[in-house]
Amino acid sequence: MTPQYTPEALRAVAAFLPVMSDPAFRFTDGQPPAVVRPDGGIQMRGYAYDPQVGRLLRTLDEVQWVHGDDGFQWPEWIQGDEARSLRDDPAALAQASAPQLARLLTVFARQERFNDGSRLGFWESGLLLGILRRAAELADAAD
Repeated sequence: MTPQYTPEALRAVAAFLPVMSDPAFRFTDGQPPAVVRPDGGIQMRGYAYDPQVGRLLRTLDEVQWVHGDDGFQWPEWIQGDEARSLRDDPAALAQASAPQLARLLTVFARQERFNDGSRLGFWESGLLLGILRRAAELADAAD
C-alpha cells in the first residue's frame, strides 16, 4: 500500500494530539516489561501501552500511513541522514512533509516488533508528539 496524504488522513492522525498531549495521558501503565518471578526467573510481558496507542496504530493502517511495500525499507531509512535529522532536530521536524511523517510513523508502527519499547522511545523523546503537532499544522494548512 502507498500512503495517502489527503487532508482527511492528516486530520485523522492529528486527532490524537489533544488526547496524547493531555497532561493526564499515560503512554504506558508504568510497569517494567519484565517481571522477576519468586523463583528468580524473569518473565517478559512487554510494555502495556494505553489503548489510544492501539487506536493510533489502527488509524495509521486505515489511512495507509504505514508503508507496506518493498519500496520503503524502514530499517535502512531510520539509520540515514533524513531520519536522523527529523528525529533529532525539532526545527527539521517542524518543517516535515506528510510523506516524511508517514515514514517516521511507519518506523513507529513496525519497529516495536524487533525492539520492545521502541514506541516508548518515540514517546519519551517527544518525537511522537512532534509528529502529531506537525500533522495538525499540515491539516490546518490544507483547510
